[in-house]
Amino acid sequence: VSFELDPAALFPEPPAEAGPVAPFKAGVEVSIGTEELLLQATLAGAWRMSCGRCLVANEVPFDSSFEEVYPTSASEIDLTEALREGALLEIPQRSLCRPDCRGLCHLCGKNLNDAACACPPLEAQAEAQVKPSPFGVLKKLKEQ
Repeated sequence: VSFELDPAALFPEPPAEAGPVAPFKAGVEVSIGTEELLLQATLAGAWRMSCGRCLVANEVPFDSSFEEVYPTSASEIDLTEALREGALLEIPQRSLCRPDCRGLCHLCGKNLNDAACACPPLEAQAEAQVKPSPFGVLKKLKEQ
């Protein structure tokens, strides 16, 4: 059986880090054994997430498959939890809007994918932030 599934049926409250983009496409096949029912399911859709570097919203498509086993004595099988878990496992820990995303400037916060900012280059910033070591005096003593 193939069907479209409204994400609200699986997630009354969407996960904080990702939101579903459109209805999920699901496919379910059940095999009957002597003592078990084998459920083979596929689930496809997309999550809307913030880019891990520049925070721009982007879509992360997924296509997963999984199996569940149920006893043949079950009079009713609720697939909601199995499909919910299958969808949740497809949320990546971090997504990128594109592979070469440059992120945000750590000083002014400008999105570097749109244009360069006026902040000094990282090398100059690093040199400007070098603090003298409190042990520098000891080094001078050793030289004497």
